[in-house]
Amino acid sequence: MLEIILTLSLVCTVVLLFVTLFNEYYQQRLGVSCMPTTPKVRARMMELIEEYAKDGHANIVELGCGWGGMARSATKHFPWLTTTGIEKSLFPYLFSKLRAVGNDTNIRHENIYKYDLTNADIILCYLSNQHMENLEEKMTKELKPGSVVISSTFQFGKKKPDKIVPLTGVYDTKIYIYVF
Repeated sequence: MLEIILTLSLVCTVVLLFVTLFNEYYQQRLGVSCMPTTPKVRARMMELIEEYAKDGHANIVELGCGWGGMARSATKHFPWLTTTGIEKSLFPYLFSKLRAVGNDTNIRHENIYKYDLTNADIILCYLSNQHMENLEEKMTKELKPGSVVISSTFQFGKKKPDKIVPLTGVYDTKIYIYVF
């Protein structure tokens, strides 16, 4: 019995080590770690979707959806809208895909810089300043007039936000809203 327990412990340790190293590889390659949005920020972002969603808006896209919490929340709060989460890092993508089982959240394993944004009405982001700067030109070219970008913590390099929502708490942060 002890031998079985030790073997299982060793297998679990090896699997956990593999997952950790593989995830670290993706973090280094993509230049960002998958950090979940805090519940307070996520709740406020849902309120902002409610505030900015217009008649005719049909699609929410979360760029860099990580573990899938924000995309799943959007699907729950706005079931009449199509929510798609885009994630390139393999293990967070797989975890998000599992979390989406049983609901209508679409999770895609794609590069955020290659994903077509022409049908996106509301974009959710919690990336980095560098990623936001790199996405700014793409969004300016691809987003249709009236599309809204709601970004937690990080902002574009040149485009000025239409609104800044400060949040206080354990982590003071800002949410940046851009209307295209």
